[in-house]
Amino acid sequence: MDAYLGKHYKLKTSENFDDYLKLIGVGLLQRKLVQSLSPVSVLTKNADGSYTLTHITPIRKMATKFRLGEEFEEERADGVKVKSVMTIEGNKLIQIQTESSGRKSTHVREFSRTALKVTTTAEDWDGVCIRTYLLEQ
Repeated sequence: MDAYLGKHYKLKTSENFDDYLKLIGVGLLQRKLVQSLSPVSVLTKNADGSYTLTHITPIRKMATKFRLGEEFEEERADGVKVKSVMTIEGNKLIQIQTESSGRKSTHVREFSRTALKVTTTAEDWDGVCIRTYLLEQ
């Protein structure tokens, strides 16, 4: 994973994102706003061994600090608090996110030299959301 640390990946394509946002209860206005943005995603490793995943947009910068394998509370962009656990498998950062209702979403971030592909699935949903970010030069 070290080869991908500090790289800036900018969103280029998004499939089924609106359907996923509806599933998790994001309202129409927030969905439209979120979908109008092209965030930049950056993963860094901190001196204490933890990681920070940062999403940067023109209107907001969200940074999530975590330790691999340890549950932490996170606030989603829509303000809802969830529990998450992050693990690494090769070039994949895997996040299991659990809502207060118990429903789980899985976000698999697959890093490569030129792109970051985020594949999202969720319980009670037969869809798949794929968001592709390209490495900024």
